[in-house]
Amino acid sequence: MGEYKTSLSLQTQVPSVSSVTLGLEGTSDPSEARYWTTKYNLGSTYASYTPNRFAHAHSLYFKANSNAIVSKVLFGPPTFQNSKQSPLAVVSGPRVSLYTGPAFSRALKENNNKNTIITTLSPDRNVVTGGHPALCAAHRSDGRLIAIGTSLGNLLICDATSRATLCTFFAGEFAIRTVSWLRNGKQVISGGNDGVLRKWDLNSSTLEKTKACLELKGHSDAIKCALVWQPRNTSVDWKELAISGSSDYTIRIWNMQQDENRCLSILQHGAPVEALLLQPHASPDTNPPWLLSAGGTTIKVWNPLSGKCVCTLGTQHSKTITSMVAMARFQDGESGTNSTAMRILTAGLDGLVRIHSWNHETGQVEHLHGVKLVQDAITSMAVNESYYRLVFGTNTGIVIVKERSKSITKQRRKREARAGTYAYFTRGMNVSAADGGTDFVAQQQDKKRKLSSFDLALRQFRYGDALDDALNTRQPQAVVAVLEELGKR
Repeated sequence: MGEYKTSLSLQTQVPSVSSVTLGLEGTSDPSEARYWTTKYNLGSTYASYTPNRFAHAHSLYFKANSNAIVSKVLFGPPTFQNSKQSPLAVVSGPRVSLYTGPAFSRALKENNNKNTIITTLSPDRNVVTGGHPALCAAHRSDGRLIAIGTSLGNLLICDATSRATLCTFFAGEFAIRTVSWLRNGKQVISGGNDGVLRKWDLNSSTLEKTKACLELKGHSDAIKCALVWQPRNTSVDWKELAISGSSDYTIRIWNMQQDENRCLSILQHGAPVEALLLQPHASPDTNPPWLLSAGGTTIKVWNPLSGKCVCTLGTQHSKTITSMVAMARFQDGESGTNSTAMRILTAGLDGLVRIHSWNHETGQVEHLHGVKLVQDAITSMAVNESYYRLVFGTNTGIVIVKERSKSITKQRRKREARAGTYAYFTRGMNVSAADGGTDFVAQQQDKKRKLSSFDLALRQFRYGDALDDALNTRQPQAVVAVLEELGKR
């Protein structure tokens, strides 16, 4: 006879709204769920996690300028136009919309924790592509230029401020899916549906706009993602490497400085590669950075030089992963000490956001938490350099912005307690002494200057007495001064 089981134990576990990992293999880390809910409002049970320790996280749902799919979302450098926050660029339809002004920040503050979609938010600038849908974009390191790839096969180099198209490169009739700048800011690489990775030079003449300075052929299908690795260490043999991921299930690493045998290695991911990410090694002086690839529902970690796969993780996505970013998790200790741990975030067509731990020494990735963000498919995801804002793009043209909350305990008192108040006596015994000692010396104020008799008479409008007093002093300077003053009056 079998073991008796209650009816509750036989029921199918239904995942909660805030975390869908409870209904799948593995468990969700409660500390991770609490952190991402309180800090970034990623979850529906936001108010239940100690709201008094942190200020409210801000959320904004708005419709892009076009009803088309959001192909790409990205942040520019924070130094652009002396802006404190990184400008947001949304690639949707035949334009790239830039949100940098106070109207965007005001809408983010006013629509706090409201899931209503705003349709009246206008971008500060629109960079148009001549009616052809834009599929990808990339900011230059200084933020002044932006490279845009279109479905017609054109690569546009535009000024982010004046919105003028400075240069147009023609890659053929196939759509451009990915662009990336080189460190010098004068060259850019592009990849598209023809499976060719091209390198373009902004200093080329007008006749060379249709011919790339370098073409890397080898992929048998469309290139979905590409990035450039330019190590600053002068001891390595390769100074300029390009990494491309394709729908032919492979990742190719190219040496753009070599004349022959440019393809250094071919990595087999096992699914169409949708996203690539470079993460620094724990010992960056002696080891190359880790290469992370996402395709299908799998994440793999590679050594880009040896071609060895050190980790393979089957994520809990039910549909294809479309984007992957690295984000810092700031851990505020009770004693005031802060530590930072990196997390790998993935988003897919199932509308889920998966959070994974990252070990920069061994290159291991493990699942920690998952959130059902929207019912629509997430097509793109980006985070700014300070990890302050997280943005998502969907296939319905909706853009979701999450802004990290600030700690109240750190900003509760910004000024020193005044002596004699209650807060001054409750500072505690660990208060450091003031610079230069705790003794304060009050400086004695100077006495008022005693006026002479003729000056006092002038202030009282007794002009005759003032002249008599000046003559009685028998000082020519006093007599001349009184006569000049009487002449003015």
